[in-house]
Amino acid sequence: MPRLNVNIDHVATLRQARLSNEPDPVFSAYLCELSGADGIVVHLREDRRHIQERDVKILKKTVKTKL
Repeated sequence: MPRLNVNIDHVATLRQARLSNEPDPVFSAYLCELSGADGIVVHLREDRRHIQERDVKILKKTVKTKL
């Protein structure tokens, strides 16, 4: 059976573009899991341009599916 893994990098891209705290990638990951996603995908870039270390630390603690 196919599995759905949701990439939340673009949520962080929107947050950076808006120079804001929203939308929150962690909350987005929570909503994806609540909606039935099998996993969450993030890419921590070397320049930390979108996903931040803080995001990854919180995601590691909160994601119940595959990260």
